[in-house]
Amino acid sequence: MDLLRDYRLTVADLVPHSGGFATEGWVADRRWFVKRWKDGAEPLGLTQLEELHGLGLPVVEPLRTVDGELSARSGSRAYAVFPYVAGRTATWEDWRAVARALRQVHEAPRQVTLPPADVSEPHIHNLVRYLRHPWIADRADLVRAAIARLDDVRTRLKPVPEVVCHTDFHGLNVLIGADGEVAAILDWESAVIGPREYDLWVAADGEPLVEFLDAYGADGLDPDHLEFALLARGLRDLAARVMTEVDRPGVDTWGFDRIARVDSNLEIFRRYCA
Repeated sequence: MDLLRDYRLTVADLVPHSGGFATEGWVADRRWFVKRWKDGAEPLGLTQLEELHGLGLPVVEPLRTVDGELSARSGSRAYAVFPYVAGRTATWEDWRAVARALRQVHEAPRQVTLPPADVSEPHIHNLVRYLRHPWIADRADLVRAAIARLDDVRTRLKPVPEVVCHTDFHGLNVLIGADGEVAAILDWESAVIGPREYDLWVAADGEPLVEFLDAYGADGLDPDHLEFALLARGLRDLAARVMTEVDRPGVDTWGFDRIARVDSNLEIFRRYCA
């Protein structure tokens, strides 16, 4: 009923589809993808999707409602409708295609309304209030040390060339088409204009780190921005899980494990630094 009221869409088949950390989704008649945000979350960056699509990037822009809006409400929760793009979630076996797509994003004109990168990381600093949480209490000293290191790196950051940055260019946000190439880049809510290092941290999450950077064409990277990006990503994902008490295993996989690998990853990244 919501789809008919808000989009004039009559749907016969609505199949649940995995969503993101703050969303859930359905495929409607294999023509539309319906994305609904969870309670307390609101859609961000929908206008930018239109602009990014206009730059020739593989970005799916949302449908407009009958009132010309980019999203609607189902009860108290926001939702949006997108053309359905057939594909599968990228894995590390797709690193070549993903690296090429990331380079395409970074080479796109900066003619898009995106905020500048913000290195203040308020969610990470709020994590200090959760150091007695049972998920991290036994490793509170590690968290303190990582936050202190992040603060120290922040003081060393210098201006570098800036590009369109997705900031969450992980496999879950990349769809691979039948031809093995990237069919769509999803979830641009956290996109900014910022250093390319704030996207390239993702290479450290897979085994083919060197191969990924070579396929991307990495060169002249900044080691301080890389260190900041690697630390911030691990701490940010840890904070999101602890403060919402969602995904206990992810505290280790996406938090502590990443933080523990920062120095070994930086050793490899330095081959590509100025």
